Amino acid sequence: MQDSWGLVIPAGGLVNDPLATALGTPRKALAVVGGSACVVRTLDAAQKAGFKKIAVVSGEDVREVIGDEYFVMEGNGQIENASRGVEFLDGCERILFMPADTPFLSPESIVHFVESVDKRIEGAGENWFAAGLCQYKTFLEILPGFEHPHIKLSDGDYMSGAFYATSRAGFFHGVDQFRGFSDNRKNQFKMLMQIGIWPLIKYLFHKVSMAEAEQRLGRFFGGTAVVIPDCDPWSMADIDTVDEYQRLLIEADRGN
Repeated sequence: MQDSWGLVIPAGGLVNDPLATALGTPRKALAVVGGSACVVRTLDAAQKAGFKKIAVVSGEDVREVIGDEYFVMEGNGQIENASRGVEFLDGCERILFMPADTPFLSPESIVHFVESVDKRIEGAGENWFAAGLCQYKTFLEILPGFEHPHIKLSDGDYMSGAFYATSRAGFFHGVDQFRGFSDNRKNQFKMLMQIGIWPLIKYLFHKVSMAEAEQRLGRFFGGTAVVIPDCDPWSMADIDTVDEYQRLLIEADRGN
C-alpha cells in the first residue's frame, strides 16, 4: 500500500439487548465470528492488503484485544472519533475508513477499492470523497434472503458497506457535512433532505443516476465525489441485528 494511504477503523459502536446478549458483548467490534473478534479480522485483512498506517479508534476493551500499536482512545461521537483517527495518521493524505463489524472483508477487496479510487481521483484536486457500492442483486446472490436497506438509483439498486475514503484536506473541509450525515445515517430521508428537495424527489422516483449522484454529492461536499460500484459484496455484510449475526456465524462455519 502506498505510503500516502492510511486507514481509520472506527470501532466504538455499542449496542443494546437483544443484540448485545447475542454477541456476548455490547461492542460490535469484539463480536466473535469464525473464532476471532471482528476488529481482529478487519486488522488482519488490512495488513495483508498492505496497510501499515492504521488507527483503531475505540475503548479500553478493544485495546486489550489489539494492543497499543494502532490504538487511539475514542471520544464523544462518530465524527470526533473519525477526526482522532485522521489526526493520528500524520502524513497520510489519503484516508480509508472501514467499520469493525464487517467480518468478511478480504485483502483483495480492500486493494480493489483503493486502486479504483486512485484511478478515479487523478486530477481531482485537494478535496475528494469516495464510497464503495455493489449491486444489491449481487449481494443477494451470496446471501440469499439477507434483506437489507439499500440505495435505489435509476441505474439499479445498490448496497453500501465497508468502504469510504477521503483526502485529508477533504475530510476537514467537509467535517460539518460529515457530522450531519453521521447524525442522520439511520434515516435516508433526512440524509437526502440535507442535499436538497429536488434530489430527494428524484431519488423517490428512482431517477437519479450514479453519475448525477456523484455530481450532486461533489457539489454538496465542496469537492469531487466518486463512487466505486463494483465492490466485493461480502464487504457489505455487517452486523446490525441478531438475525444478521447468526447468519454470518453460519457463513463463517461454511468457510466464507
